[in-house]
Amino acid sequence: MSHCKVRGCQAPPAGELEDQSLCLEHFLDEVQSRSRGFARRLESQDTDDRLREAALQFILVTAAKIATIGMNNPPEEQLARGRLLNAMLELADLRDRLDRFAVN
Repeated sequence: MSHCKVRGCQAPPAGELEDQSLCLEHFLDEVQSRSRGFARRLESQDTDDRLREAALQFILVTAAKIATIGMNNPPEEQLARGRLLNAMLELADLRDRLDRFAVN
């Protein structure tokens, strides 16, 4: 049986995350980190089409994955469910930022 690719983590990847070899906790950490990274880049520089396209692709793929997890294999623990919801809200916030910068 495989386990999460994060060093020292022995948790198995969630079914929907097997292609990334990440457990749910480390997947959510990565979503949070990447969301904040995109947000900083959108704030700090003139956004070019490549950055906007990369951010949009990240949002769409990640939101679909989170929705699939939530529908097909929701975590049992309330804290994990809350983190899953929070990740979706972070993606929505990132999408709002992206839309604001596209208008300007």
